[in-house]
Amino acid sequence: MQDSLLSYIASNFIREYENVANSSVAYLLNKYPSVRMALKRRLDINQIPNYFETEVSANKNGRFDIAGKDYYGKISFVIEGKFWANLTENQPVNYLKELGENGVLLFLAPEKRLLSLKNEISRRLAQDDSRIYFLSWYEFLNSIEIENNKSYDAALASDLLQLKELCNRMDVEGMPPLSLSDLDPMNGKISYHLADLIDDCNKILRNWEEADFSGLKTTAFKGGYGFYFKALGFGCQLVFSSFDWFTKESQTPILLRIWDINFKKDRKIFYILNRFDSLNTYDDDTYCSYGIIIMAGMDRNQVVNYIEKSVQEILRYLNENYE
Repeated sequence: MQDSLLSYIASNFIREYENVANSSVAYLLNKYPSVRMALKRRLDINQIPNYFETEVSANKNGRFDIAGKDYYGKISFVIEGKFWANLTENQPVNYLKELGENGVLLFLAPEKRLLSLKNEISRRLAQDDSRIYFLSWYEFLNSIEIENNKSYDAALASDLLQLKELCNRMDVEGMPPLSLSDLDPMNGKISYHLADLIDDCNKILRNWEEADFSGLKTTAFKGGYGFYFKALGFGCQLVFSSFDWFTKESQTPILLRIWDINFKKDRKIFYILNRFDSLNTYDDDTYCSYGIIIMAGMDRNQVVNYIEKSVQEILRYLNENYE
Protein backbone atom coordinates (compact mmCIF):
# COMPACT_ATOMS: atom_id res chain seq x y z
CA MET A 1 0.00 0.00 0.00
CA GLN A 2 1.39 3.39 -0.99
CA ASP A 3 1.63 6.32 1.35
CA SER A 4 0.53 9.84 0.51
CA LEU A 5 1.12 13.03 2.47
CA LEU A 6 -2.55 13.14 3.53
CA SER A 7 -2.68 9.51 4.71
CA TYR A 8 0.65 9.89 6.52
CA ILE A 9 -0.48 12.98 8.41
CA ALA A 10 -3.89 11.51 9.20
CA SER A 11 -2.48 8.22 10.48
CA ASN A 12 0.32 9.74 12.54
CA PHE A 13 -1.19 12.90 13.99
CA ILE A 14 -4.97 12.69 13.69
CA ARG A 15 -7.37 10.10 15.12
CA GLU A 16 -10.58 11.34 13.49
CA TYR A 17 -9.93 9.99 10.02
CA GLU A 18 -13.52 10.55 8.89
CA ASN A 19 -13.20 14.29 9.56
CA VAL A 20 -10.05 14.43 7.45
CA ALA A 21 -11.74 12.57 4.59
CA ASN A 22 -14.90 14.67 4.77
CA SER A 23 -12.94 17.93 4.79
CA SER A 24 -11.11 16.65 1.71
CA VAL A 25 -14.40 15.87 -0.05
CA ALA A 26 -15.74 19.36 0.67
CA TYR A 27 -12.49 20.86 -0.59
CA LEU A 28 -12.71 18.93 -3.86
CA LEU A 29 -16.37 19.83 -4.39
CA ASN A 30 -15.72 23.51 -3.78
CA LYS A 31 -12.55 23.80 -5.84
CA TYR A 32 -13.32 21.71 -8.93
CA PRO A 33 -16.54 22.03 -11.02
CA SER A 34 -15.72 18.64 -12.58
CA VAL A 35 -16.07 17.01 -9.14
CA ARG A 36 -19.55 18.45 -8.73
CA MET A 37 -20.41 17.32 -12.25
CA ALA A 38 -19.11 13.81 -11.54
CA LEU A 39 -21.29 13.52 -8.44
CA LYS A 40 -24.31 14.93 -10.25
CA ARG A 41 -23.95 12.39 -13.04
CA ARG A 42 -23.19 9.50 -10.72
CA LEU A 43 -26.36 10.12 -8.67
CA ASP A 44 -28.39 11.06 -11.77
CA ILE A 45 -29.85 14.20 -10.17
CA ASN A 46 -30.78 17.55 -11.71
CA GLN A 47 -28.66 19.91 -9.65
CA ILE A 48 -26.04 20.13 -6.96
CA PRO A 49 -24.96 23.06 -4.74
CA ASN A 50 -21.94 25.08 -5.77
CA TYR A 51 -20.59 25.38 -2.23
CA PHE A 52 -20.28 22.93 0.67
CA GLU A 53 -19.42 23.38 4.33
CA THR A 54 -18.23 20.84 6.90
CA GLU A 55 -19.49 20.20 10.44
CA VAL A 56 -22.73 22.13 9.92
CA SER A 57 -25.06 22.22 12.93
CA ALA A 58 -28.69 21.28 12.33
CA ASN A 59 -29.90 22.46 15.71
CA LYS A 60 -31.49 19.52 17.55
CA ASN A 61 -31.25 17.30 14.49
CA GLY A 62 -27.51 16.73 14.68
CA ARG A 63 -24.40 17.92 12.90
CA PHE A 64 -23.83 17.23 9.20
CA ASP A 65 -20.41 16.10 7.98
CA ILE A 66 -20.80 18.03 4.72
CA ALA A 67 -23.73 20.26 3.77
CA GLY A 68 -24.57 22.22 0.65
CA LYS A 69 -27.26 24.93 0.56
CA ASP A 70 -29.71 25.85 -2.18
CA TYR A 71 -30.37 29.30 -3.66
CA TYR A 72 -32.50 30.28 -0.65
CA GLY A 73 -29.85 29.28 1.90
CA LYS A 74 -31.62 26.08 2.99
CA ILE A 75 -29.61 22.89 3.37
CA SER A 76 -30.47 20.75 0.37
CA PHE A 77 -27.56 18.30 0.01
CA VAL A 78 -25.93 16.38 2.86
CA ILE A 79 -22.97 14.01 2.61
CA GLU A 80 -22.09 11.67 5.45
CA GLY A 81 -18.65 10.15 4.98
CA LYS A 82 -18.28 6.89 6.90
CA PHE A 83 -15.52 4.39 7.31
CA TRP A 84 -16.37 1.98 10.13
CA ALA A 85 -18.02 4.20 12.75
CA ASN A 86 -21.63 3.45 13.70
CA LEU A 87 -24.56 5.68 12.75
CA THR A 88 -25.38 8.44 15.19
CA GLU A 89 -28.79 8.70 16.85
CA ASN A 90 -29.82 11.41 14.36
CA GLN A 91 -28.94 9.43 11.25
CA PRO A 92 -30.88 9.32 9.05
CA VAL A 93 -34.32 10.17 10.51
CA ASN A 94 -33.56 13.60 11.95
CA TYR A 95 -31.28 14.47 9.06
CA LEU A 96 -34.15 13.99 6.64
CA LYS A 97 -36.22 16.49 8.65
CA GLU A 98 -33.78 19.20 7.61
CA LEU A 99 -34.07 18.40 3.91
CA GLY A 100 -36.84 19.44 1.57
CA GLU A 101 -38.71 17.09 -0.70
CA ASN A 102 -35.97 17.34 -3.32
CA GLY A 103 -33.08 17.11 -0.85
CA VAL A 104 -30.27 14.57 -1.05
CA LEU A 105 -28.67 12.57 1.77
CA LEU A 106 -25.62 10.71 0.48
CA PHE A 107 -23.72 8.13 2.52
CA LEU A 108 -20.13 7.37 1.50
CA ALA A 109 -18.66 4.18 2.97
CA PRO A 110 -16.25 1.33 2.20
CA GLU A 111 -17.68 -1.27 -0.17
CA LYS A 112 -17.73 -3.90 2.58
CA ARG A 113 -19.68 -1.55 4.85
CA LEU A 114 -22.45 -0.60 2.43
CA LEU A 115 -24.73 -3.60 2.94
CA SER A 116 -24.79 -3.37 6.74
CA LEU A 117 -25.19 0.41 6.49
CA LYS A 118 -28.18 0.09 4.15
CA ASN A 119 -29.78 -2.55 6.38
CA GLU A 120 -29.38 -0.41 9.50
CA ILE A 121 -30.84 2.65 7.79
CA SER A 122 -33.78 0.64 6.43
CA ARG A 123 -34.45 -0.67 9.93
CA ARG A 124 -34.47 2.85 11.37
CA LEU A 125 -36.73 4.27 8.65
CA ALA A 126 -39.08 1.29 8.31
CA GLN A 127 -39.63 2.45 4.71
CA ASP A 128 -37.68 3.53 1.65
CA ASP A 129 -36.85 7.19 1.11
CA SER A 130 -35.87 8.32 -2.38
CA ARG A 131 -33.73 11.12 -0.96
CA ILE A 132 -31.14 8.67 0.40
CA TYR A 133 -28.23 7.57 -1.78
CA PHE A 134 -25.28 5.26 -1.16
CA LEU A 135 -21.86 5.17 -2.80
CA SER A 136 -18.68 3.40 -1.88
CA TRP A 137 -15.61 5.58 -1.53
CA TYR A 138 -14.23 3.76 -4.57
CA GLU A 139 -17.30 4.52 -6.69
CA PHE A 140 -17.23 8.17 -5.68
CA LEU A 141 -13.53 8.69 -6.34
CA ASN A 142 -13.57 6.63 -9.53
CA SER A 143 -16.40 8.73 -10.97
CA ILE A 144 -14.33 11.86 -10.32
CA GLU A 145 -11.33 10.30 -12.02
CA ILE A 146 -13.41 9.43 -15.08
CA GLU A 147 -14.79 12.96 -15.26
CA ASN A 148 -11.32 14.47 -14.85
CA ASN A 149 -9.96 12.40 -17.73
CA LYS A 150 -12.37 14.18 -20.08
CA SER A 151 -10.46 17.41 -19.54
CA TYR A 152 -7.42 16.49 -17.50
CA ASP A 153 -6.50 18.63 -14.53
CA ALA A 154 -3.17 17.58 -12.98
CA ALA A 155 -3.93 19.38 -9.71
CA LEU A 156 -7.19 17.47 -9.29
CA ALA A 157 -5.47 14.19 -10.13
CA SER A 158 -2.89 14.85 -7.42
CA ASP A 159 -5.52 15.83 -4.84
CA LEU A 160 -7.57 12.79 -5.76
CA LEU A 161 -4.60 10.48 -5.23
CA GLN A 162 -4.17 11.85 -1.71
CA LEU A 163 -7.75 11.03 -0.75
CA LYS A 164 -7.59 7.62 -2.44
CA GLU A 165 -4.62 6.59 -0.36
CA LEU A 166 -6.31 7.73 2.84
CA CYS A 167 -9.41 5.68 1.97
CA ASN A 168 -7.27 2.66 1.09
CA ARG A 169 -5.49 2.93 4.43
CA MET A 170 -8.79 3.04 6.28
CA ASP A 171 -10.07 0.02 4.36
CA VAL A 172 -7.03 -1.89 5.61
CA GLU A 173 -6.60 -0.51 9.12
CA GLY A 174 -10.13 0.46 10.13
CA MET A 175 -12.15 -1.91 12.29
CA PRO A 176 -15.47 -3.00 10.77
CA PRO A 177 -18.47 -3.72 13.00
CA LEU A 178 -18.13 -7.16 14.58
CA SER A 179 -20.17 -10.02 13.16
CA LEU A 180 -21.18 -13.27 14.86
CA SER A 181 -18.51 -15.12 12.88
CA ASP A 182 -15.88 -12.66 14.13
CA LEU A 183 -16.83 -13.50 17.71
CA ASP A 184 -16.72 -17.26 17.19
CA PRO A 185 -14.39 -18.77 19.86
CA MET A 186 -12.76 -20.83 17.11
CA ASN A 187 -10.99 -17.64 15.92
CA GLY A 188 -9.31 -17.34 19.31
CA LYS A 189 -8.39 -21.02 19.28
CA ILE A 190 -6.77 -20.75 15.85
CA SER A 191 -4.76 -17.67 16.86
CA TYR A 192 -3.63 -19.41 20.05
CA HIS A 193 -2.43 -22.50 18.15
CA LEU A 194 -0.67 -20.44 15.48
CA ALA A 195 1.35 -18.68 18.17
CA ASP A 196 2.01 -22.08 19.74
CA LEU A 197 3.41 -23.32 16.41
CA ILE A 198 6.01 -20.56 16.57
CA ASP A 199 7.27 -22.00 19.89
CA ASP A 200 7.45 -25.47 18.33
CA CYS A 201 9.49 -24.09 15.43
CA ASN A 202 11.77 -22.32 17.89
CA LYS A 203 12.64 -25.60 19.61
CA ILE A 204 13.36 -27.35 16.31
CA LEU A 205 15.44 -24.57 14.74
CA ARG A 206 17.62 -24.42 17.84
CA ASN A 207 18.94 -27.82 16.76
CA TRP A 208 19.95 -26.48 13.36
CA GLU A 209 23.76 -26.20 13.30
CA GLU A 210 23.70 -22.98 11.25
CA ALA A 211 21.35 -21.19 13.68
CA ASP A 212 22.52 -18.89 16.48
CA PHE A 213 20.10 -17.78 19.23
CA SER A 214 22.69 -16.15 21.49
CA GLY A 215 21.32 -13.02 23.17
CA LEU A 216 18.16 -13.05 21.04
CA LYS A 217 14.63 -13.26 22.40
CA THR A 218 11.11 -14.42 21.69
CA THR A 219 8.80 -11.39 21.68
CA ALA A 220 5.13 -10.53 21.45
CA PHE A 221 4.02 -7.49 19.47
CA LYS A 222 0.74 -5.91 18.43
CA GLY A 223 -1.10 -8.60 16.48
CA GLY A 224 1.67 -11.16 16.59
CA TYR A 225 4.38 -13.28 18.16
CA GLY A 226 7.81 -14.42 17.05
CA PHE A 227 11.45 -15.16 17.83
CA TYR A 228 14.77 -13.80 16.60
CA PHE A 229 17.80 -15.82 15.47
CA LYS A 230 20.80 -15.61 13.15
CA ALA A 231 21.66 -18.09 10.42
CA LEU A 232 23.93 -18.25 7.37
CA GLY A 233 24.90 -14.60 7.61
CA PHE A 234 21.42 -13.14 8.14
CA GLY A 235 19.37 -11.80 11.04
CA CYS A 236 15.90 -13.34 11.13
CA GLN A 237 12.58 -13.34 12.92
CA LEU A 238 10.00 -16.09 12.42
CA VAL A 239 6.57 -14.66 13.25
CA PHE A 240 2.86 -15.22 13.44
CA SER A 241 1.41 -11.86 12.33
CA SER A 242 -2.31 -11.23 12.11
CA PHE A 243 -1.69 -7.85 10.40
CA ASP A 244 0.41 -9.37 7.62
CA TRP A 245 -2.15 -12.15 7.36
CA PHE A 246 -4.92 -9.83 6.15
CA THR A 247 -2.85 -7.14 4.41
CA LYS A 248 -0.39 -9.14 2.31
CA GLU A 249 -1.39 -10.96 -0.87
CA SER A 250 0.08 -14.25 0.36
CA GLN A 251 -2.70 -14.43 2.98
CA THR A 252 -0.58 -16.47 5.36
CA PRO A 253 -0.16 -15.90 9.11
CA ILE A 254 3.47 -17.18 9.15
CA LEU A 255 6.29 -15.02 7.83
CA LEU A 256 10.07 -14.98 7.95
CA ARG A 257 11.50 -11.47 8.35
CA ILE A 258 15.09 -11.06 7.21
CA TRP A 259 17.84 -8.46 7.73
CA ASP A 260 21.60 -8.50 7.34
CA ILE A 261 23.59 -10.12 10.14
CA ASN A 262 23.38 -6.90 12.21
CA PHE A 263 19.59 -6.70 11.82
CA LYS A 264 19.78 -3.80 9.37
CA LYS A 265 17.70 -3.66 6.22
CA ASP A 266 19.49 -4.79 3.06
CA ARG A 267 17.49 -4.43 -0.16
CA LYS A 268 19.77 -6.96 -1.86
CA ILE A 269 17.94 -9.58 0.21
CA PHE A 270 14.66 -8.53 -1.38
CA TYR A 271 16.08 -8.71 -4.92
CA ILE A 272 17.46 -12.20 -4.36
CA LEU A 273 14.30 -13.54 -2.73
CA ASN A 274 12.19 -11.93 -5.43
CA ARG A 275 13.96 -14.16 -7.95
CA PHE A 276 13.29 -17.15 -5.71
CA ASP A 277 9.55 -16.42 -5.33
CA SER A 278 8.21 -13.01 -6.34
CA LEU A 279 4.64 -13.75 -5.22
CA ASN A 280 5.48 -14.20 -1.54
CA THR A 281 8.40 -11.77 -1.12
CA TYR A 282 7.79 -8.32 0.40
CA ASP A 283 9.94 -5.22 0.71
CA ASP A 284 8.72 -3.88 4.04
CA ASP A 285 9.78 -0.62 5.68
CA THR A 286 12.60 -1.94 7.83
CA TYR A 287 13.15 -5.51 6.61
CA CYS A 288 12.39 -7.98 3.84
CA SER A 289 9.76 -10.60 4.62
CA TYR A 290 8.72 -13.87 3.05
CA GLY A 291 5.27 -15.42 3.45
CA ILE A 292 5.40 -19.14 4.25
CA ILE A 293 2.28 -20.67 2.73
CA ILE A 294 0.83 -23.39 4.93
CA MET A 295 -1.87 -25.59 3.43
CA ALA A 296 -5.36 -26.54 4.57
CA GLY A 297 -5.48 -30.09 5.88
CA MET A 298 -1.99 -30.05 7.43
CA ASP A 299 -1.82 -31.35 10.99
CA ARG A 300 0.37 -29.77 13.67
CA ASN A 301 3.50 -31.81 12.93
CA GLN A 302 3.17 -31.31 9.18
CA VAL A 303 2.88 -27.53 9.61
CA VAL A 304 5.91 -27.32 11.90
CA ASN A 305 8.03 -29.52 9.65
CA TYR A 306 7.00 -27.54 6.58
CA ILE A 307 7.86 -24.20 8.22
CA GLU A 308 11.26 -25.55 9.34
CA LYS A 309 12.02 -26.84 5.85
CA SER A 310 10.91 -23.55 4.26
CA VAL A 311 13.07 -21.43 6.58
CA GLN A 312 16.13 -23.52 5.83
CA GLU A 313 15.46 -23.51 2.09
CA ILE A 314 15.00 -19.71 1.99
CA LEU A 315 18.14 -18.94 3.98
CA ARG A 316 20.29 -21.39 2.04
CA TYR A 317 19.11 -19.88 -1.23
CA LEU A 318 19.97 -16.41 0.05
CA ASN A 319 23.36 -17.53 1.28
CA GLU A 320 24.22 -19.19 -2.04
CA ASN A 321 23.18 -16.19 -4.13
CA TYR A 322 24.33 -13.33 -1.92
CA GLU A 323 27.45 -11.72 -3.38
